[in-house]
Amino acid sequence: MVNREIIEEINDQKLYLRKISLGDSEFFFASLKEEAVSKFLSLGPLTSKEHSKKLLKNYLKYWNKNTQFNYIIELRNDDNIKKIGSISIWNISWLHKRAEIGIWINPKYWSIGFSKKALNMIKIVAFNHLKLNRLEAHIAVDNKKSINLFMKCGFIKEGILKAYLNLKGNYQDAIILAHIKKS
Repeated sequence: MVNREIIEEINDQKLYLRKISLGDSEFFFASLKEEAVSKFLSLGPLTSKEHSKKLLKNYLKYWNKNTQFNYIIELRNDDNIKKIGSISIWNISWLHKRAEIGIWINPKYWSIGFSKKALNMIKIVAFNHLKLNRLEAHIAVDNKKSINLFMKCGFIKEGILKAYLNLKGNYQDAIILAHIKKS
């Protein structure tokens, strides 16, 4: 029997990952309206605040079933909390101890190091607490920034999945990147 631990919050100094809540629906709606954020995401754009709330309700159902874990990425200091993005572990196979991972961040916070830090924190959750052995990301071949981010965090390119992602009605190839837990 594997002793996994579901982590609702983890931090590294001022950067926090915390379990998503219905109170985040406004943030999701506003963020995923931006083309720069939703361009490579298969879930966007959200059509209304109600659509955003339904999405988060589903995320919470998946959390309660231990099949998907969605986190808000926050910057915190003494008197301020700023939501800057989201990171998720999803499509979990407990039998094979593997899952997929995805991240998006508000463009204002790109290229500062927060994405890298959040990705490294979620690896701790996945490998040390959930006891997974493998994480993988399927990233559109044109999403160079995301591919570079994952490679900087130790993910290895395993191949190309042809016509794998349906992004706004267009099928695109995806690079599969994987990270295996170190023994």
